[in-house]
Amino acid sequence: MKRITGFVALIFVVGGCAAYQLDSAQNELRTSFASGDYTTTVELIEKLEKNEVYQNKEKVLLHLEHGLVNHFASNYEQSSYHFTQAENEMDVLFTKSVSRAIKSFVVNDNTLAYDGEDYEDIYLNIFKCLNYIHQDELESALVEVRRVTYKLERLDQKYNGLVESLSKADTTNTGQHEWKTGDTNIQNSAMGRYLSTILYAKTNKPDDARIEYENLLKAYREQPSVYSTGPNASQLREITEPDRYNVLVQAFAGRAPVKEQNDIRLYLDESDTYLKFSLPSLKTFSSQVSHVKVNFEDGETAQLDLIEEMDQVAKEVYKVKEPIIYARTVVRTFLKAAAAAKMKKEAKKEDETLGSIVNILGKIAQETTEKADLRSWQTMPGKAYATVLNLSPGEHNVEVQYYGHSGQLIHTQPRTITVRENETLKLVESIYWN
Repeated sequence: MKRITGFVALIFVVGGCAAYQLDSAQNELRTSFASGDYTTTVELIEKLEKNEVYQNKEKVLLHLEHGLVNHFASNYEQSSYHFTQAENEMDVLFTKSVSRAIKSFVVNDNTLAYDGEDYEDIYLNIFKCLNYIHQDELESALVEVRRVTYKLERLDQKYNGLVESLSKADTTNTGQHEWKTGDTNIQNSAMGRYLSTILYAKTNKPDDARIEYENLLKAYREQPSVYSTGPNASQLREITEPDRYNVLVQAFAGRAPVKEQNDIRLYLDESDTYLKFSLPSLKTFSSQVSHVKVNFEDGETAQLDLIEEMDQVAKEVYKVKEPIIYARTVVRTFLKAAAAAKMKKEAKKEDETLGSIVNILGKIAQETTEKADLRSWQTMPGKAYATVLNLSPGEHNVEVQYYGHSGQLIHTQPRTITVRENETLKLVESIYWN
């Protein structure tokens, strides 16, 4: 019987507690990133990696954080390397989705290697695209932004096969109808279309630029749950005319959604069965920023358009995978309850008191080990603003200004824009991660 109680204590309790190890490190990372000192944040993430705070099963997460922090530290080559590593690891892990899901039935999803969320997989390509624009590699930037469209278009297809396989693997008789994908209203990223329109225009592909521009307008028009209002169409049209601008100003504000745990506990008195379901959900933050402007030395200003609410896109994309996560939680909960009941029954055969002890331990194990997977890309921003400018060759000192909902100026970032003769596209970025 020591073997039984040892199994309960070690396998269940220790397995569940391992999920909490990242919490303090991620709090430290968020604080550092919010300070705007990205060089220091790069050093922090390197220290966390060296100290193995991110375990091998968090490789995707580590590379995502590395990628974005290095991006805003202007280490564009290093940033793209880490985003590529994250993307490749996501692809490898998805090919093992069925076997990994079955493994998660034993303890919880935190025991699995983190395979990233689909919205994270999409936005890493956006930032790789921006990396290449900074490096004047516009064709490579186009490859990345086309990946965004490809991934969104195949979301349903990606998960239909997984759902079918998981239904067959479910032996708990909870009902195959629980294995399904969620419905999403997003098939088209405005941010992706905006960048691809600019890149096609700037690489002498006017027909492709026109098609992408029409898809951009379509994204705003046909996806109102994600894009409540879009920029003025007549102003947007300028991005299809490459001779009218040579500077792209890209600003980010707010924070990406975080995952919260929602617990449901049931006790079935007749069978003395305890059930705990821990379900993750996405929580969005309200950004302090209402609008963003660029202010020039001569007093002229240019307002940036809100191109994409990345946090709302994330919530919408997450809907596809959410029912699979919930169904997996239900199966796992019933399996744990069955295992606890079996161990109680075996213990009672030896001794009634021992059976009662094992019964209590089993319920404690269920409570302790059932934890939703709350891992996510911590530094991803929540809103994307942009505009294009036509500036003369030379240096231009500007301020990117962030305004609150009452019209007050809440944050400024000075930028020096150096425009070369015959500049094709100069990218200027700013972020207020509030």
